[in-house]
Amino acid sequence: MHLLGNPVVLGACAALLSQSVLAGPVIRDSNHLVGIPKPHDFQKFEDTYQKNIKKSLGKTGCTKKTLAVRKSWEDMDDSTRTDYIRAVQCLASKPPKMDRSLARGAVNRLDDFTYIHINQTNIIHQSGYLLPWHRLFLWQMEQALRDECGYKGYLPYWDNPRFSDDQSKSKLFDGSMTSFGGNGAYVPHGPRKVILPGLVIANFSLPKPAGTGGGCITDGPFKNFTISMGPVAREVIDPNNKYGYEPNPRCLSRDFFNPASQGILNWANATKIVASGTIKQLRNNIEDLWHLNSHTFVGLEAADPFSTPNDPVFYLLHAQIDRLWAIWQGQDLENRTYAIDGNRTFLGIALDYAPNVPRSLATIEDVMDMGLGWNPKTKEGMPTTDDGRCYIYE
Repeated sequence: MHLLGNPVVLGACAALLSQSVLAGPVIRDSNHLVGIPKPHDFQKFEDTYQKNIKKSLGKTGCTKKTLAVRKSWEDMDDSTRTDYIRAVQCLASKPPKMDRSLARGAVNRLDDFTYIHINQTNIIHQSGYLLPWHRLFLWQMEQALRDECGYKGYLPYWDNPRFSDDQSKSKLFDGSMTSFGGNGAYVPHGPRKVILPGLVIANFSLPKPAGTGGGCITDGPFKNFTISMGPVAREVIDPNNKYGYEPNPRCLSRDFFNPASQGILNWANATKIVASGTIKQLRNNIEDLWHLNSHTFVGLEAADPFSTPNDPVFYLLHAQIDRLWAIWQGQDLENRTYAIDGNRTFLGIALDYAPNVPRSLATIEDVMDMGLGWNPKTKEGMPTTDDGRCYIYE
């Protein structure tokens, strides 16, 4: 069995349909001087979100004074970008906190995050936990960057729609020393299908299109970056290393696949997502239009559903998804903050170690595994200004 056919087919079809939402006139504010301008319709949703979040703040706990601001990578200054990259490399130089007997390939602090993401992949994707689990995951990374490596800013996001026609023109992927580097070196290759281990359905596969790279990234501050765990989703699964926990030192590679961005990761679809009428529509729109296509565009390490945090751009990719969810929630905080939809496992498929457990729906009282002994309830991962979180996107 394979997942959704070609990973861009649904997105491309939806993108064509979404042109009806293509949000009219555009604005040219000071934060969007470079790239495709933000349309008025999206700005209205963002303005409502920001107004409602600030209005909801009290005089204690999360306040206007303590509210952290997460910004687009495009809108950060060079010194903040440099500091963020330095902090990521700092975590890569620190030893892991996890029990290395669980994964011999975990060699640094970043691998703590990659390990738990691998461990939870079949629970936190295409399920009701996708959004709240990753919200807490991003917050954990932000705290580690700040508390362990002295980063002064907050987690940035990948502003995909501004460069949906050519992401290499963005400050995120332009190859400069204040970017995450660009595409991988070109290596001749074709499309393939990789197997997702751990599901009761044997040989459940995901198509991987052939992009324009395929090799190690050749520029930017992560040019000589070494990763160790994974890959997990492969054409053939090694039963002795099913989840890629064994050491596998290699370069960071990418394989930009432009059809996953052009006409898909655009303002029309971003607007369609935040305009979703229900949590079910929101989750489906994020999955069909944005999530898979964002990973597919970057390719290779970032496109492995399990070990995708190996590519440091993962955190900005998911911060954008978290932002879109936050904007949607912010249209009606009372009724949307704790709205949840989805099964408890990937597409509701039983896991191979619990093949007889029936399909069931996720609830906000369910406990999630965030690694290193932290097991919060799902509802703790839903507000952005409560339960220890205190941030807003701009």
